[in-house]
Amino acid sequence: MPELLSQDTIENRLAELEDWHYRDSAVHKTWKLKGFLTAMSFANAIAHLANEADHHPDLSVHDYNRLTVRITTHSAGGVTENDLSMAERIERLRHGG
Repeated sequence: MPELLSQDTIENRLAELEDWHYRDSAVHKTWKLKGFLTAMSFANAIAHLANEADHHPDLSVHDYNRLTVRITTHSAGGVTENDLSMAERIERLRHGG
């Protein structure tokens, strides 16, 4: 089973990522995008990335142009290195990298 990270470790790593937050045993970020199709396209891109990594974040498209991502390792009961790595990969995806 993956090792849970301490809150200090999580918050230090999230400080390197824009607008990611730790709460309720998960890391979260919400983007305001140009419209519904842009939000859905980004959600689908994240789904493909996550599926390749065998890691499955919760994705929510709401208010027509907002996408919220919630990442946690359910089997471990909180945030692991895999979750922070996925957040970093999503950031690179969003910024074209």
